[in-house]
Amino acid sequence: MGTNDIPATFKLVKFIMVCVTVAVTGLTIWVLKATFDSADEERNSVYVVDSRNTLKLALAENVSVNRVAEAEAHVKRLHELLFILSPDIEFIKKNVRIAEYLAGSDVKNYCNSLSEKGFYNSLVANGVSTEFLCDSIAVGGDSRYEYKVTLYGKTSMVYNDKIIFKSLVTESFLESCVRDEMDPQGFIVEAWRIVKNEELGVVNRTGYMPDITVAESDTTVLNE
Repeated sequence: MGTNDIPATFKLVKFIMVCVTVAVTGLTIWVLKATFDSADEERNSVYVVDSRNTLKLALAENVSVNRVAEAEAHVKRLHELLFILSPDIEFIKKNVRIAEYLAGSDVKNYCNSLSEKGFYNSLVANGVSTEFLCDSIAVGGDSRYEYKVTLYGKTSMVYNDKIIFKSLVTESFLESCVRDEMDPQGFIVEAWRIVKNEELGVVNRTGYMPDITVAESDTTVLNE
């Protein structure tokens, strides 16, 4: 190799090193971008529960669009746990445990109050079941909490000889929390309270055609 070839060889090696450096830098930038894009997609994922209570992943272009629907589903599920009960103490305990997990101290205090009054034991002893029907849910903003939720529905207590129907209006506030299998919507219910719980009527279960009598307001069974 001649003396004149050394500078040319050095320039060639330098050019190759620059090309390799640029290529590696470009590849690194692309990998980082792909990683961040993947993380953004994961954050924009919404977890939902199907009819079998199986946690599934639903992709959404914008999580905030589905957040109101998730708030509605969360509050509805809480009320189903609180007001759909069978005369089975283990079933009641399971529902109460999950309801208290989804909400703050107000729901826990409510359940403790019913337990202390013997309400749950009375259901089991008398073979009484309770049902719940959600009519509508209003979700709005709040200056202190993420959402303010008002639920309108009906409850019923099914005895052997009659069914007692009541209207139900509750108010609560929601804050986001970590999603998990028991709380797929990722909300915690705060400041939950019963606004209205008035008796609508009684259906007697004897005879072919039931008699319906409207009674005075009675809120002793499901009070705040």
